[in-house]
Amino acid sequence: MRALKDYVNVWTITFVVGAALLTAMPFMQRRFLSAPPPLGPLGTFELLDTATQAKLGTAQLRGKVLILTLAPSACEDACVERSKALARALTHTDDLGDRITLLTVAFPGAVERLPSKGEGRYHVLSGSREQLQPVLEGLKAAWAGFAGTDAGSTWDEFSALPAFAVVDQEGQVRGFWREDAAGRGNAINAARLLARHGVAP
Repeated sequence: MRALKDYVNVWTITFVVGAALLTAMPFMQRRFLSAPPPLGPLGTFELLDTATQAKLGTAQLRGKVLILTLAPSACEDACVERSKALARALTHTDDLGDRITLLTVAFPGAVERLPSKGEGRYHVLSGSREQLQPVLEGLKAAWAGFAGTDAGSTWDEFSALPAFAVVDQEGQVRGFWREDAAGRGNAINAARLLARHGVAP
């Protein structure tokens, strides 16, 4: 009987401590979680949604968190898979509604090979070399602040970097992540944090 009583006491204490930790954990985590600091503006742009042929750019996307990747002029299999992986991130952000938008920004020659929904929160955008230039310049400047290295001078050189970029609601680039499962997961987590808590979470 004493053994049973001791077991009940241990179970009760464990339950109470566990419940307290689970209750406090979100508040404790909230104190230490923060999005990466701004690296610089993405730039003002207006491109064409390749599926709907509608213009989509800075004006329409302001107030949304962006996860984006670039497609080079010759989009080989790795480039196609990167865009497909980005599109699959939709399932990890559905609960946030339209607060997160996913973009593949493509050089015109790459568009034919890319998945293009043209609806909801994933878009493939393209335009002329001049129209793409503000995106390239903004990302290059942010990359220099992020990595401390030059990422090259052309679209193809920069788009060869295996990275996803996250841009906040005010158009500030917040970071770059590798093209692997961990990188995509971290980019999604950063975007979710910004979408939930704003530009200074």
